[in-house]
Amino acid sequence: MARFVRWILGLIAAALATYVVGTALNSQAVIAMHDISVSLGDRLNMTLFDLSNMVAYLAIIAIALLLGFLIATLLKRFLPNLARVAYPIAGAAAIAVTLGAMYMVFQTIPISGARSTMGFLSQVLAGAIGGWVFARIAVQPVTPAKAGA
Repeated sequence: MARFVRWILGLIAAALATYVVGTALNSQAVIAMHDISVSLGDRLNMTLFDLSNMVAYLAIIAIALLLGFLIATLLKRFLPNLARVAYPIAGAAAIAVTLGAMYMVFQTIPISGARSTMGFLSQVLAGAIGGWVFARIAVQPVTPAKAGA
């Protein structure tokens, strides 16, 4: 039961981390696209506005990461060498696939900052960070057996 709770808490933390990092990077990418000088205060204001108004993206991220982490959990059993990087790769892949699926459905990416190559890669990086957060919380470190035990 404790393992399941850690897994769920890890998923929630990973989704929040991916959302915060991804949204902040999205805001900065949108500002950069306009090639104008924007004060630090306005950048922060836009980032906070986006964080409070892109909640649908948080739900999409949570679903994508859930699927990615489930697949990574299964693959880890068959590919033990992948274990250390399974969740960051799964987080990055989940976001990349989700943005690709959005493009296929809408013929554009609704996350406007992800429409450029660097913007897309920044969202993928946010997914990898979320995967790292998930691994830190959900995966109990393997402790070697005590000698003589």
